[in-house]
Amino acid sequence: MTQSVPAVAVNRMAFSGLLAMFVGIGVARFSFAPLVPALVRAHWYSADSAFWFAAVNLAGYFIGVALSRSWRRGYHGKPALLLAMGFTAAATSCCALNWGSAWFGFWRLVSGLTGGVLMVLMASAVVGKAPAAARGRVSGFAFSGMGGGMTFSALAIPHLLTYGLVFTWAALGALCTAATLIVAVIMPPARIEPPLRHAAKGLPPLVVVVLIAAYAFSAFGFMPHMLFWSSFVAIGLGRGVAAGAMMAAWIGLAATLGPPLLGRAADRFGFLPTLVAGFVVMGCAVAIPLFTQAAPALVLSALCVGAVALGTVMLVAGAIAGMVPSSRLSADWGLAAMVYAVTQIAAAAFLSHLFHATGSYDLLFRVGVVAMAGGVLLISLAARMARFMQHVGALVEPGDGPVGEFQPRHRDEGEGEVRSSDIHK
Repeated sequence: MTQSVPAVAVNRMAFSGLLAMFVGIGVARFSFAPLVPALVRAHWYSADSAFWFAAVNLAGYFIGVALSRSWRRGYHGKPALLLAMGFTAAATSCCALNWGSAWFGFWRLVSGLTGGVLMVLMASAVVGKAPAAARGRVSGFAFSGMGGGMTFSALAIPHLLTYGLVFTWAALGALCTAATLIVAVIMPPARIEPPLRHAAKGLPPLVVVVLIAAYAFSAFGFMPHMLFWSSFVAIGLGRGVAAGAMMAAWIGLAATLGPPLLGRAADRFGFLPTLVAGFVVMGCAVAIPLFTQAAPALVLSALCVGAVALGTVMLVAGAIAGMVPSSRLSADWGLAAMVYAVTQIAAAAFLSHLFHATGSYDLLFRVGVVAMAGGVLLISLAARMARFMQHVGALVEPGDGPVGEFQPRHRDEGEGEVRSSDIHK
């Protein structure tokens, strides 16, 4: 009989996931943008090289997700997580050495790759192993590490830079190393079983495909704020660089607090219903600057977009974990992460070209609103499909999971549950 998991083990699992996301995405990706002006000013690299480094990092992320998705053997989740975090710490530390573009680009590629591995691995080793009734809380707390890294980057890096670029990169590497050591001490063991023969091949269930499509639309909806929000406030509204930076900090703060709050909502109302509500809120928030430029309204827009955009990652991971057997989780969540990464790249290129051609911030926000409207329609369709499949018996009752979380009828014995042998105090 499956035993209940002690609360302390669940909390240790969640905090380990938070540190993994803080290192793999929060520091490895989001710390780069605040460092670009300093890199250019110190003549380490040109502005064009900085853009190339960002593209290389995203390419590495895509490769890491693809490799993780295609892995077909069982493994121990804790050593794999520590290995990926350790390589991220090493890559960050190596960026402190100004040894040329090839050297720097290689380590940006490595940090992107390990970030992609951690994104998929964390879903299997942490979210997938969490008890169904606590999955929202665990995944929300874990994924808040991304927003925590964004907030840290926006607030701490300007102060670190007063000691120079070498010190800043070294400090970031030391921070990643410390987080890795903490995870080594506190994370419970978690065995990731290999997929059954042919279990993870082919496309996911149709409801998951629709969910992934909605996830891609949300990437387009987030990009206007992610790329242009600071410049919109600082330049478009003429309020100065400090005001633009503060708006970016609001997004980072919301991205830290949003996932835990949405995770609690998902435990109460279900992942898909929470996603529907979140997409509506985010769509309205993206539209706010089209109607008013009052400072409180713009802060509200930044808070809502930051909270839901980063929370969406957690909600989609939790929804997929509740709709597919554990043998498909890495493959299906990996596919979602790959699609989201490609959509982010496409959205960044399209919106940058659109702004270059028109110079209109309003047009960017309109594109975001349209994208979120499409996402609302798709996620509502996915929720209806899931309810229908449950009604006709294609999905079993959700058991002790939250409303809106379903498990396939044909699943392996014990899937979706945490056994006492999986997680130990």
